[in-house]
Amino acid sequence: MKSSEERITELEQRVAHLENIIKKSEIEKSKRVKSEIERTILVQNGAIKKRSVELIRNQQQEEEKKQTGEQGAESKDKEALVGKYLIGALAAILIFIGAISFISLVWNRMTPEIKLSIITLAGITLTVIGFLLIRTKKNPITSIIIGTGAGLLFIAILSANLAFHMIGNNMSIFLAGIWAVFFIISSRYTNLFFTTVIAYTGSYIALILGLVLMQGDMELLVLILFASSISAVMIYITLKSSKAELITSVVLSIVSYATILIRCYLDGFLLSEQLLSSYVAQTAVIIIVYLLMNMFYKMINNTDALPVYLGVSVFTTILIMLYICHLSGNYLKLNAISCYMLFFTANLLQFILNNVFYKRIEKWLTRYYAVVLAATLLLINIKLYEVPTGIILIGLLLAVSGKVFKRETQSFLIGLIILLDSLFLICNYSDNIICSVYGMLQLGLMVYVLWESNSLKKYEKINILKTIGIVVIIINSFGIPSNIINCMDIPYISKYVDNAVGYFIAVIAVIVLLKTGYFKNWKSEQFKFFGINDALENDKAMQVLIYLISTVLYFYGLQGIAFADKVFLQLIFMLAAIAIALIQSRIILSGNGLNKTFTGIWIVIKYLILTWTILWAFLDLSIVSVAYSIVGLIVAIGSISAGFKLRNKSIRQYGLVLTIIMVAKFIVVDLNQENSITRVLALIAGGSLCFLISFIYNKLSQNYSG
Repeated sequence: MKSSEERITELEQRVAHLENIIKKSEIEKSKRVKSEIERTILVQNGAIKKRSVELIRNQQQEEEKKQTGEQGAESKDKEALVGKYLIGALAAILIFIGAISFISLVWNRMTPEIKLSIITLAGITLTVIGFLLIRTKKNPITSIIIGTGAGLLFIAILSANLAFHMIGNNMSIFLAGIWAVFFIISSRYTNLFFTTVIAYTGSYIALILGLVLMQGDMELLVLILFASSISAVMIYITLKSSKAELITSVVLSIVSYATILIRCYLDGFLLSEQLLSSYVAQTAVIIIVYLLMNMFYKMINNTDALPVYLGVSVFTTILIMLYICHLSGNYLKLNAISCYMLFFTANLLQFILNNVFYKRIEKWLTRYYAVVLAATLLLINIKLYEVPTGIILIGLLLAVSGKVFKRETQSFLIGLIILLDSLFLICNYSDNIICSVYGMLQLGLMVYVLWESNSLKKYEKINILKTIGIVVIIINSFGIPSNIINCMDIPYISKYVDNAVGYFIAVIAVIVLLKTGYFKNWKSEQFKFFGINDALENDKAMQVLIYLISTVLYFYGLQGIAFADKVFLQLIFMLAAIAIALIQSRIILSGNGLNKTFTGIWIVIKYLILTWTILWAFLDLSIVSVAYSIVGLIVAIGSISAGFKLRNKSIRQYGLVLTIIMVAKFIVVDLNQENSITRVLALIAGGSLCFLISFIYNKLSQNYSG
């Protein structure tokens, strides 16, 4: 028999076994439930994806059907337009031609009064019918009926004057004005701008005929009042209409006044008789044109579209230019400078108005009027000082207006103006000190533009502005000293003095710009405009620029060394050329990613050319041959030493090749010269230098393996 303890232990084991079985069954059950849930999710995801694909496909089909329907509707709309307007217009034309053909059969048998009555009655009848139908049946047919009636009435007015001679010119203009005003006002009744366009067209034809038949200032005044009445009514009627209709009315009004001005400008043209004796009416018309132009600007002030509105600006500028020329030639007899000043004042006033009132479109207007003002100022300076410069004042105007009116800074435009004025300055050899004043203004304004662009973080065109800046600095370095020396009028002064001074200043300017980080990356937060920025990274685009600028200055210095006619001028060129050569070499050798072979060859060739140019300029021909040999060996020593120090194999190889060439020159060329102490000393010096080269190779080749 088992004891009670054994039985208890056995029961505990059985309970533990049962618990394990229950746990395993629960785990298997949870796994089975989990797998079923995952299977359900996968099935649902597949159904969702399938449904999404079906929805996308259905949506695409609906969009295709919609597009097809829209295309069909569009084609139907085009078809309807053709059927309504084109065919309707053709029908009206055919009927009109048929009626005229019928009238022509009996026309010659009628009296002028009957003929005029038929035309007038037909016009009145068609106009009345069109007005009666337009309120209930507003369609192309009723518009054509009104247009035909209006045209017949206008023809009746012109016929009464031109064909039948029943009324005079002024009376026909008066009746045409009443006719135009009536149809313009009727557009409120018809709710069709079409009638306004018809009325304006008729009034414009009447205006042209009146200008052709004009006999003097009184007729001109009548025509101005006629055009003013039509324009005033047309603008007033369209004030409460859409903006497009109002803009159209203003533009059409400008066209009418411009036609009057052009006719006045043709008065007495090509030996024809001059009919007009007063310019007061013309002045009033040009003022009205400018008022209408500003009204036009005000209406489009909220647009962000392309600056097509500049067409109106160009048109009015041409009108004011012709007006001033006509005023000067026919009435006031103004001289050229007075005409330029008057034209400049008119455009300056408009420039200010643009900045004050037209905030949205001011950008393009500012650019346009800046160009006009610059061209005018150029003419003024040519007339006053006989120099084609001075447009820098427009650059100052742009800078000041940007600050005063809180407008976007026109940095790029100002930079172009400075560059152009600098080119004008360097191309001019004037003895007027105003050129130097303009040069100082160019430099000051260029510094301000660069400073402002950096302060406002405007880096889109900063490299272009920096390029313009360095060009302006170099140009003024030559231009300002040249102008000052010309103003001093010193007798027997060398023609190379101004070039030497300008070259020296240009090199100093480049050195200062390099020290202040002009060619560094200005986008860095650590950049300081007025400070030393040696720690900043280089700007690759600006590095290319400094290579180019320094190379140009280097070769210009060589030319000065070779051809300057005074020793002190040659010394100035030499010092500046050596400085720019050293600066370029330092920049090239510190650059990463450059071709070491190419840069090494360029550096040694550069110094060799510089050295021999100096020798050729300063030494006598009797010793120049051996001097070249000695200098060649010195350059070779420098090349080999620099090649070891800079680990540049090409520089060392160049030094070796140059050594061999100079030794060959000693033997082949220099030994054939007259035996003298100079030749002896040169040979001894050459041998010593060759020994020194050998020593350098033996000493330094142990430490350098590159």
